[in-house]
Amino acid sequence: MLVNLAPGWKTELDRGPGWLFVKLYGPENVDADATGLAESLCMMMRQELKGRLLLELENLQDMPPDLVQELHLLRDEMERQGAILRLCGMAAEHESCLCDSDFSQRFTHYRDREEAIAGFYRPGKPR
Repeated sequence: MLVNLAPGWKTELDRGPGWLFVKLYGPENVDADATGLAESLCMMMRQELKGRLLLELENLQDMPPDLVQELHLLRDEMERQGAILRLCGMAAEHESCLCDSDFSQRFTHYRDREEAIAGFYRPGKPR
């Protein structure tokens, strides 16, 4: 199910035992605004009665500063609620945007959904 959460940002929701899986799509245009995305995701978590959120980011086209700020807000609120937040599928260039802050130091970025659910990190093998 595709849901619009913030102007220029769409999400696709999926549910699993104890998990809410959210694929984030966007930004769709230069006017996209991620403001309110964290609040909307937290509200979804409460409505779904889930304690774990996996944000799947492989469909991100860009990592604008307002999205980075919303990810920080989401992380902080999830911690306050005692919930689990995991990220997966992020492109290397987007991951570097988070490395400039403490976000990447407090969370491991997982390669895919299966790895994130299992909760362990397997670095890629050199070629």
